[in-house]
Amino acid sequence: MTDEVLGIFKTISEEVVPQADTLRELDAKIGDGDLGITVTRGMEAVIAGLKELEGTPVSNQLARSGMAFNRAAASTFGVLFATAMMRGGAAVKDREDVGASDVAAIGQAAMKGLMDRGKAKIGDKTLLDALAPAIEAFDKANAAGKSLREATGAAVAACETGTTATIEMQSRVSRAGWMGERSIGVQDPGATAVLFMLQAAQSWVNANSEPQTNGGL
Repeated sequence: MTDEVLGIFKTISEEVVPQADTLRELDAKIGDGDLGITVTRGMEAVIAGLKELEGTPVSNQLARSGMAFNRAAASTFGVLFATAMMRGGAAVKDREDVGASDVAAIGQAAMKGLMDRGKAKIGDKTLLDALAPAIEAFDKANAAGKSLREATGAAVAACETGTTATIEMQSRVSRAGWMGERSIGVQDPGATAVLFMLQAAQSWVNANSEPQTNGGL
């Protein structure tokens, strides 16, 4: 997996930052309206630090990128992004042999960190509702011997379904939770950001992995 993580971050920046207005518009309906700016500034900081992370362990790449994101875009999403990256990286701390079979473990550790830090659970209309089904789908596909492309495709499809499902949910935490029933009918902006990021990761995987293999990234 080595520097492949850095390539994924670069693709996320290239594909998600241009969608900042969509995130801003969604966030303005049930949040602070700053998610687009947060993602833009955060990813710019991540990209600025990629060069010095080349050749370092995946755990270091994830943790330091998460911290860079939050320093540049201190916010609820920034803290959650940093927490997810640090907890996910800790699941494979200092290992040099990280591959596709570790993705679910990294994701599950990130999820636990998000739930601990954000005090939210699945069904509360947060990014968890997009991320949880994606991790589960990737894990099942990987366990079934599917290729990295197939497993990533399954994860993105599940994430899309989970994100769409947030439209009919009521927000129960953070600022959006104050809106109560008025939050129903709006797709959760955090879940949408996760979807955009996973779609970008899929773009990288499709461009850089063999369709029939299931090895390291």
